[in-house]
Amino acid sequence: MMMIWMKANKLIYFLFEENIEKSITKLKKLHLEIPETFASTSEAGNSTGETDPLSTEHDFPDLKRHKIETEDLDSESSEDSVEENKVGKLVNSRFRENVITQSIINIAGNNIDYDGPRNHSLSCEEIVNATAENLRKLLKTVVDEKCGREYGRTVEPVDLVLVKYTGQKDNDPEKERETLARLVDKGNELKGDITVENMFERAKIEAEDVEKDKKSVGVVGAVGVGKSTLTKVIGKKIFDKKILPNASLVFYITVGTIDLEQKTDLFEFLFSSLIAKGSFSIDEAEKKELINFILQDPNTVVIIDGLDEAKTENLHSYPHVSPFKQAKPMAVLYNILNGKLLINAYKLVTSRITQFIDASPEYRPKFVLEILGLAPSEQQKLARCVCGEQFDRVWKILQDNPALLECCVVPVNMLMALNFLLGGGGTLGTITFTGVYIAMLNRYIHSKHCDFPDGMDVVKKLCDLGFYGWQNNLSLYSDIELEQFGIPLATQQAFVNTEVEDFAIRILRQDKVSYFIHRSWQELLVALRLVLFMPLNEFKSFLENAFESGDIENVVKFCFGICKDSVFTKARRLSPAAQVGKIVKKKNFLGLIAEIKAKKLSESVTESNKEHDLQKWFHLFACLNECGSNDISLPVTKLLPTVAYIEGSVFSSDITNMASLYKLNNTTLNLKKVILSFVGNALQSFGKFVHEHSVKIDDFSLRHCPDEQLQFAGSFLPHVERFGVSRFGSLRDSADRDRKNMLTLARSIKAGLLQIDHPHQMKELRLSYIPFGDEFVSILSSGVGKVAELDMRYIDMTSGGAVKLGEHLEMETTQSMVRLDISKNKVGDIGACAITKSIHKMKKLKMHNCGITCKGMPGITQNILNSQTKIPYLDLSWNKFGDDGAKELGKCLHLVEELYLCECDITSVGADALAGGLSKLQTPMDELDLAGNPIGDRGAAAMSKCLSNVKSLGLGGDISGGCGITSDGISHIASGLLSLQEPMNSLDLSCNKFGDDGAKKLSKCLHQVKKLDLFGCGIKSTGVTALIGGLSTLQTPMEKLRLDGKLMRRINADDLKILKSKVEELEWSWF
Repeated sequence: MMMIWMKANKLIYFLFEENIEKSITKLKKLHLEIPETFASTSEAGNSTGETDPLSTEHDFPDLKRHKIETEDLDSESSEDSVEENKVGKLVNSRFRENVITQSIINIAGNNIDYDGPRNHSLSCEEIVNATAENLRKLLKTVVDEKCGREYGRTVEPVDLVLVKYTGQKDNDPEKERETLARLVDKGNELKGDITVENMFERAKIEAEDVEKDKKSVGVVGAVGVGKSTLTKVIGKKIFDKKILPNASLVFYITVGTIDLEQKTDLFEFLFSSLIAKGSFSIDEAEKKELINFILQDPNTVVIIDGLDEAKTENLHSYPHVSPFKQAKPMAVLYNILNGKLLINAYKLVTSRITQFIDASPEYRPKFVLEILGLAPSEQQKLARCVCGEQFDRVWKILQDNPALLECCVVPVNMLMALNFLLGGGGTLGTITFTGVYIAMLNRYIHSKHCDFPDGMDVVKKLCDLGFYGWQNNLSLYSDIELEQFGIPLATQQAFVNTEVEDFAIRILRQDKVSYFIHRSWQELLVALRLVLFMPLNEFKSFLENAFESGDIENVVKFCFGICKDSVFTKARRLSPAAQVGKIVKKKNFLGLIAEIKAKKLSESVTESNKEHDLQKWFHLFACLNECGSNDISLPVTKLLPTVAYIEGSVFSSDITNMASLYKLNNTTLNLKKVILSFVGNALQSFGKFVHEHSVKIDDFSLRHCPDEQLQFAGSFLPHVERFGVSRFGSLRDSADRDRKNMLTLARSIKAGLLQIDHPHQMKELRLSYIPFGDEFVSILSSGVGKVAELDMRYIDMTSGGAVKLGEHLEMETTQSMVRLDISKNKVGDIGACAITKSIHKMKKLKMHNCGITCKGMPGITQNILNSQTKIPYLDLSWNKFGDDGAKELGKCLHLVEELYLCECDITSVGADALAGGLSKLQTPMDELDLAGNPIGDRGAAAMSKCLSNVKSLGLGGDISGGCGITSDGISHIASGLLSLQEPMNSLDLSCNKFGDDGAKKLSKCLHQVKKLDLFGCGIKSTGVTALIGGLSTLQTPMEKLRLDGKLMRRINADDLKILKSKVEELEWSWF
């Protein structure tokens, strides 16, 4: 979760509480002229101690900002006038409640003084310190954006949701659970949500051994969801030393402000977005010193905002570049991303999702966050803040228009919709989001902001400007360019936002440049030009391959939206030059390219992979629903996939768009795999879609959803074969709030299970690694009879929950549960005994590390004996019941087919007892695993006498140690093997240090074991030679042999050839 601030209809990134004295000091430090009214009022208040200068309203004169030049002895500051309410300008406003509006700068940089090194005698340390200090000043200017409050408006924090992005690689849920288990076992578990405070720590864990990814974080999200906001949050936290407190040099780079055609070197690239051209003074020697430091420095931070504004295709073609030589900016950028440059630096890069995926994995960080937008409760909070007394009226309109409300999880969309509704819009009919943009544009051109001469076509000129910038990949416009399109300065300031003086970009050499307040506005203008003004042939040419490019997907959606009859009626009125005669043909052409796209998606499946990725259809679904024409949609519905999967994040609008298309043609759907993070009300919409369309789901994993949506998690369980919940958000800790949410989830799952008609209709329910606790288990227990496999590992269940679960298991009279896993829960002796009363109803029972002691073993053993039936699988590993527990189990080995007793503190005494039980068996056990128990040579000798009564025997361990078996113990085992009439299936002797001597003894009986594990046994060249000699005599190859990886270097080619010919699966292990 991250925090942003909302004010009226604008996002406020930061709110600074300052007293008057500190504010004046800051303004003076920035060479800002202090308004006399402000200064005198402050002094008066301070002198008397009675007057609060902020308790009275003041109308200040226009503030003047001094341009700050490079500090030379003879230089003087020159004055520039300041416009109101523009980024890069000082805002003229009233100061209320100790809030001071500060000087701010556009992220592209303003003409700010750089006190950089200029003397060859300066040391590297002095150069770096001077640079760091100035970068900190500039960073503060970057992040101090738009501070202040409107009169009478309450400012409240609004949360955005951050989750781990999973769309860039195959994320198998079971593999992810195993990774989490390893982190927990190693004590590396990170509590709580993913936050900006812990994201770099998470990146280091996720990167594993990939050096370039250990300090790199990616951030992706939809248009307007807050990616740039997040970078400023991070910048502010770095400035305040709340994250990366040792950060030395911090570079903030906005890709959209860089001339991608003008060559640059690493130094110029890093400073391009922060320092105005001509204001940086440093000679070549000092520059080289600084770059060498940056290349080696582990505390440099590089924030790259807007990767999607660069070209992301063909990235493999960028070669390594020298940090000191000129190269295209894209080459420098991607050498930073792939670690060829600045591998030691912390790196953060933001992008829209589509363009991020288009980039080669070589350039993408391994750990990527996705911003999901506003939770439902936060939408209401924001609406209350913006709407004030009109909240009830506006919120009701939003609820009556679910398609519009579903888009409001994105902050920019929410603010746009609220402004639209506050202005009286949205009272008639169904509203689309394109309709909202058109209405807002119409309101703008009739507002006082427009300063066009009477009769001038405002929209046509704005569309021409937007299209010109789109064609030329421009995000900034000079005054000259604005004049070419006939756009008065006052108009562009109000709509395009914002003047920035002395911009340091080579392609724009004018004194002032402007840019659109948000990219979506430019995309709308491009779409309007296409639909309203562009000739039909050019329209077709431009959009012919529209669905194949992620760069124009929003433009395409706007085109479809403008073609909706009700929206087009309003759009055509925006300009007298609108060409309305071709709209039907343009609309039909959009339908044609939609059908072509659907055909391509339908034909994209292969024989090996017949499942469609529904995420690839979502953009098409959105376009068709924005248009709202059945004539266009029907041909596409005939091509909808019937077998598919979905993985990633989904908005409620994605689900409703999909549902409307499937409903239109009543198409059936089988979802093989669903791994989703649900945004806003998407989970509720998904459950409704599944239920109403009878969608069959083979495997469902809930990665994330808002707390308010947990009540719908079980609403579609009768349609699911396998269901799992990942550890996310409020399902991490045992706080009261989280506990309430967990119980809500339990009731929802229970309700869903009780709707299932047949026992074991749900093949698997996965609830592991979430601290649900006993109350959750108690609620859920009554529905477990409908589940074949229940995974409840590490859920903070104690004996109380286990007893309740055991009671419900006893009451079930249906067929056996396939698998129950309650490992890593401290259920203790009482809980274990309660569960094992129903052990005869289970094919697999895993109670690994459950706190079972020798006191509980008599009860467990008695329950096994009472079952009077074979127990296929029982895992009691990591329970420290020792020899006494082993003696109890020795009494019931005839009823257990597979028994796992790893790390149970069993010694040779316990091994003797187990061997006694084995010797009495009439039919062999399938497997007995005693790995990690210190049975020693005496225990090995005992087990060797009954090898004929166990098909697979585990006497190994891990790198911390095996069973303490030496060469003497191997002598007994070898003797036992030679006495067998049939070979064993497998024998694990790993991590027992019997060395070459033991290997020689084993080499004489290799024909008596199909699979042999000798990893970590201290075997060297002599022992390997003996083993190869034994293998060479085999008439039938051994199925599997595991050895130390380091032995590979000691084996010659001929011996290696024998190994490969005599072993079907040869495994070399290094750890």
